[in-house]
Amino acid sequence: MREYLIEKVIPAIKPVWPRDIVHETIFIQQDNPRTHVCPNDPAFLEAVAATGLDMKLIQHPPNSPNMNVLDLGFFRSIQSLTDRRGLTTIEELIQGVEEEYEGYDVENLNQVFLTLQMSMKEVMKIGGGNKYRNPHMSK
Repeated sequence: MREYLIEKVIPAIKPVWPRDIVHETIFIQQDNPRTHVCPNDPAFLEAVAATGLDMKLIQHPPNSPNMNVLDLGFFRSIQSLTDRRGLTTIEELIQGVEEEYEGYDVENLNQVFLTLQMSMKEVMKIGGGNKYRNPHMSK
């Protein structure tokens, strides 16, 4: 993961980062597997320093349903649509999942990812952790 960040992600950000906001912090948010890079990893910090940009790694909250966008937002929706069909064989299940996937409303999928985006912003505001404000709750 460190190698990928240093050799692919960081170099890809610099040429496309808008010059008028070059002073703003770029947050790279990752989930929590042990294979991911610690925010104070020396090799990561050195690679960031070489860009002249302010990049920080933050972890998104562990076990947060708002961060598990594919499992809880998209796959669960496809599963729910497929379950309604009352399929009885594995062949019917495969066909049903494929049909629901192909016919899935892109606006629904967009809403799933907008929810993720709102949640990630709230997590970044507090520097990571599970004590972020749920974007679906009123203030």
